[in-house]
Amino acid sequence: MGTASSSLPAIFASCPTSHMFEPGMFSLLDRCGTFVYKGVVFVAVGFAAGLAGTAISNGLILMKKKMDPSFETPNKPPPTILNAMTWAGHMGFSSNLRYQTLNGIEYMLAKSLAPIGFKASVIVLRCLNNILGGVSFVALARLTGSQKTGESQVDIINEGEDDEETTLLVEKVGELPQHPLVA
Repeated sequence: MGTASSSLPAIFASCPTSHMFEPGMFSLLDRCGTFVYKGVVFVAVGFAAGLAGTAISNGLILMKKKMDPSFETPNKPPPTILNAMTWAGHMGFSSNLRYQTLNGIEYMLAKSLAPIGFKASVIVLRCLNNILGGVSFVALARLTGSQKTGESQVDIINEGEDDEETTLLVEKVGELPQHPLVA
C-alpha cells in the first residue's frame, strides 16, 4: 500500500488508489478523497477528449464541405470549448460516480457469485453503464446547449385537390401536428 499510494499527490496519499470501495483500512474521508481525485482526473481527460473529438469532427465536416460544396450537415456543429467543457463536467461527475459505484458493486458480486455468474453480471452491468452514460451525456449536452434538439422549422406543403389548392403547415421538430380531420 505504501508504494501504490506514492503515485498520488500528497494530499491524497492516504486514499485508495483505484476506487473508493477498494478493500483496505481507509477512513470515510480517504474514500471521499479518492472520489475527488478521480473526479479531477476524469475532468482533465474529458476536457482533452472533448477538445480533440470536437476539433476532429468539425475538421472532417469542413473537409467534406470542401470536397462537396453542396454538402449540408443535418445539425450545426457544437462549439468546441463548450462541448469540451460539457465532456469535462460529464466525466468528472457522472462517469466518475458510475465508475466508483460499478467497482463497488463488482467487488461485492465477486465475493458472492460463482465465476461464471460474476462474469455474466459484469457484462450486464457494463452494458447498462454504457447506456446510462450515453443518456446522461445527451441530457447534459442539451442542457448546456452544446447539442441542440433542432431548430423549429415550418414548411408549407401544397396539396392540390381538383381545382382547389389546400395549404398545410408542418412543423419539422418532434411529432408532426395532427390534422383536425385525421385526429
